[in-house]
Amino acid sequence: MDSDDRSLISVLTRDHRRIANLLARLVRRDEDRRQLVDELTVEVMRHIAAEDLYLYPVAREVFPVAREAIVDCVIDFSHHKDIDVRVEQILADLAEAEPDSNSFDALVTKLVAEGSRVILHEELAVFPWLARYGDRQTLVELGDVIKSFEDAVVVEKACGAGFTIRFGDRVLHRLSPAAPGD
Repeated sequence: MDSDDRSLISVLTRDHRRIANLLARLVRRDEDRRQLVDELTVEVMRHIAAEDLYLYPVAREVFPVAREAIVDCVIDFSHHKDIDVRVEQILADLAEAEPDSNSFDALVTKLVAEGSRVILHEELAVFPWLARYGDRQTLVELGDVIKSFEDAVVVEKACGAGFTIRFGDRVLHRLSPAAPGD
């Protein structure tokens, strides 16, 4: 694999394609939707964890201070976190919903909208900015780190308790279903 294929941008773009493919399969309704939701949850949670641990924290450190205003404008960290929380809640709700129900379909529609919005923003705003201003070697190193991280992270499904993301012995994140009435 050449260095362009290993770059942060390429690794995250491949993640986006896998996620978009799973979303499209979920919308078509011709496969086991419960299994697709589980696969999608694993992919999305790995992707969110990788971005939270590596992409966004490192973005501020990697790029020169003179470009800090550009980083803040292009990568709105608080907005990114809000979207992650919404996506995680939709995934948790999908894990509890009946695949043949109207509420399941409504949640899928919301997830497709949120996912599409995130993918478009990252690929049309964030990634071009990284390609233009980022150090090529640093982008490759970050891509390697994220790929290794995603290969090593484990997303576990606990019956009725949502999902837990583990990296070795460390729990990185827990995604729990909403309590009734939330």
